[in-house]
Amino acid sequence: MKKHPRLKQKQHGIAMLEFMVAAPLLIVVTLAVTEMAWAFHQYHTMTRATRDGARYMASSALIGSVGIIYLDSTLVQETGNLVVFGNVGGTGSPLLPDWSAAEVTVTSPDASHIRVSAHYDYVPLVGRIPAFYGGQPLSLSFQMHSTVEMRAL
Repeated sequence: MKKHPRLKQKQHGIAMLEFMVAAPLLIVVTLAVTEMAWAFHQYHTMTRATRDGARYMASSALIGSVGIIYLDSTLVQETGNLVVFGNVGGTGSPLLPDWSAAEVTVTSPDASHIRVSAHYDYVPLVGRIPAFYGGQPLSLSFQMHSTVEMRAL
């Protein structure tokens, strides 16, 4: 049997209509997956940097063999620089956009441990989701926290 040319044209129209219905949904799903991957990447970077800072602080905070932890202001500043910039000098650009050493805290919860905490305000790729029907736009920003505690060596 032969197919009629008019039937073929109708099929092209239906395929275009299906694409027009499905495309916005596919775009939203793609943007959501990209945003989640970006947030995960930034969280992983922050956690890894906090762990490196805690390791540096734990290896440098003990005074000799007496077992006393001394949180020197210079050492605390170097640890904050290491977490944020990746080096103790605080040179170069931060590992995450708009991150500063002021968002890193170093404490000693007891006589043998060091705790390094960092927080970061997540900067989304998309920005804000527009509100429909007159509401406020939905912000995708949130605050990430990372805390690492290590025994001083």
